[in-house]
Amino acid sequence: MNLDLPDKPYDRCGVAGCLAPQGVNASAVAIEMGKALQHRGQNGGGIAVKPQGQILRVYKEARAFNEIFSSTEIVDQNSLKGEITIAHLRYPTEGSRRRDCDAQPFHASHQGWEVALGHNGNVVDLKKHRRKLAKFGIRLESDSDSEILAWLIVTAPGFTWRQKIAQSLCDVKGAFSLVMVTGDDKLIALRDPWGVRPLVWSQDNGHAFVASETCALDRINIPHSQKIEAGQMLIADSTGVTIAQYLMPQKRSFCVFEKLYFSHETSIWDGVIGQNRESLGSQLANEEYARIKSQKIRRETIEAIDYVVAVPDTANPGAYAFYESLANKLSPKLKFRYKRGLVKERYDHAKRSFIEDDPYLRKKDVEKKFFISPSLIGKSIYLIDDTAVRLTTFSILVAHLLKIGVKTIHCRFLAPRFVNPCFLGVNIGSRDELGAVTKDKHGNYKTLSEDQIKRKLNVSSLHYLTLGGMARSLNMTQEEMHSSHCTGCLDYNNPFDMRPYDPEYPKTPYAKFQKVNLPEVIQPKLTAQLV
Repeated sequence: MNLDLPDKPYDRCGVAGCLAPQGVNASAVAIEMGKALQHRGQNGGGIAVKPQGQILRVYKEARAFNEIFSSTEIVDQNSLKGEITIAHLRYPTEGSRRRDCDAQPFHASHQGWEVALGHNGNVVDLKKHRRKLAKFGIRLESDSDSEILAWLIVTAPGFTWRQKIAQSLCDVKGAFSLVMVTGDDKLIALRDPWGVRPLVWSQDNGHAFVASETCALDRINIPHSQKIEAGQMLIADSTGVTIAQYLMPQKRSFCVFEKLYFSHETSIWDGVIGQNRESLGSQLANEEYARIKSQKIRRETIEAIDYVVAVPDTANPGAYAFYESLANKLSPKLKFRYKRGLVKERYDHAKRSFIEDDPYLRKKDVEKKFFISPSLIGKSIYLIDDTAVRLTTFSILVAHLLKIGVKTIHCRFLAPRFVNPCFLGVNIGSRDELGAVTKDKHGNYKTLSEDQIKRKLNVSSLHYLTLGGMARSLNMTQEEMHSSHCTGCLDYNNPFDMRPYDPEYPKTPYAKFQKVNLPEVIQPKLTAQLV
């Protein structure tokens, strides 16, 4: 069990940007927006600032954004004030966690074209793009795909930013929601043609704003926003804001886990995120009720349950909706109640930068993540979590609950099982990391059944929300969900053919049975041609 790997999926980044009228400082606004996106990245952060008529400045560190900018000291000492500012928060992949050079924004300058760039997502076809840059003799300072994107843009042919961006990104495979500030005083924001990661914008009182989520706009009291759609680019400068299609949109593939887990519950994307999570809980209750009626789980087992307990914090809305919906469906004689039995430790645990080397201390570190109410001792509980990718933290939590005297645990998850890595911006690099996946004696990957996972965790019962249930919670059929969302981590429904970038694919069930949803192959078309 690798306790160094987090049990939850983490989206790698959050981005924000602000353009203010002449003479007005945008950095304070962008920093406030960045602080509202802290849930998207805790291991690196920075800003890029462009005062009108002056040089572009970048400041970044490999620590949490709200720690870097906890006061105005860094801004004042480094002259980080100007009319255009972008902010970036980073959650990195394994192996590059604490290096300042991997923090963003990245700066690139070539033949008079200058940009600082922040990126949310991940590029899968990096080798060919590295070869392109080698022709220019460019020496990269990091291993980041984001730095490559910055250099691709400034070295691309074109007479305008729109032309250069279209030319540079038309053959890039991956997820990229980008914010940029340019040397000629422009704020630029764009999404990839599949629309994998979110990006919104707004304007007010001469300002233009862009951010990964609407919660960043809420932080600065901007109530109205619009999506930047797949393949669209926003350019804002002193003359105003323009939005245009720079690449034709491809198969719509918004990451389903943005709605299920990554985004803040107060953010809006096709509805309020928190309400989406409540719908997951209600649908999980529907499936639980069907299991009771079909006697897959005995009614007397349910009657013995005392509490419904959420694993905080992101599971809270769904867990309460599960409780409320199931209680309404069953007899009022049932005694179980919703209980805030686990409380997340917010201070000592949150301030730790590194997990201890000693396995015993690492285990204790996980146990200290939650305060457990003594009222759970001797009780039977539903334990509701949104998802547990690796089952590391979750298995330690279950063992600890049983150790202190919880009588029985019935695990329910508000999402289907993770059975594939994510190549598009989430920290899941291999099926070997996944708690619901195992290997047979030939090294082929197999998905564990719910009963096998139940025994693995030593719990009394276990159920994951089905794919169909997840679709219904989003008010869609499964087919509609597949045509509008990326669910690659759950069933290999990806924006484009991911097999060339998945070295484990030959050992998966998809290769054996050809059970893979391949999108229609459409060549990205430029909408900003050179003249």
